Amino acid sequence: MEWRGKPSSSINANLTPMIDVTFLLIVFFVVVSQIVDRDAVSMDLPSPENAAASVAEMQERVVVNIVPSDGGAVQRVVVGRHEISIDSLDELTAIVKTRLQGGASEVYLRADRATRYMVIHKAIEAIRKVGTTPRLQLVIDGDNE
Repeated sequence: MEWRGKPSSSINANLTPMIDVTFLLIVFFVVVSQIVDRDAVSMDLPSPENAAASVAEMQERVVVNIVPSDGGAVQRVVVGRHEISIDSLDELTAIVKTRLQGGASEVYLRADRATRYMVIHKAIEAIRKVGTTPRLQLVIDGDNE
């Protein structure tokens, strides 16, 4: 039997679905990376010497960052997207209270290892003024074990 017509020697592959999936993965990882890094401010956290703590479970929380400047002084306090002057810690109390009423259950306090404790104590006292006595966690660098 003789084959009639033109022989088809090229095979075409449809790459559109693979490109769509690739772009969806790129968008997903961009969005997730922005959510994870939103509360973190770059600083040198203190390391524990004889720690007996464990890694906390992921729960709704308020992250308070005390941003350092040179010599142990503090530039500002950052809570989420709010930047607060170190002199107006009443705003910190109001923001933490609002976030706790919104469903957060814990407060994480992050400070650089060179920050003077007096400033950290003022922030702790501002958080205690919330009135509901939230669970306060001091964040440390847990990489060195």
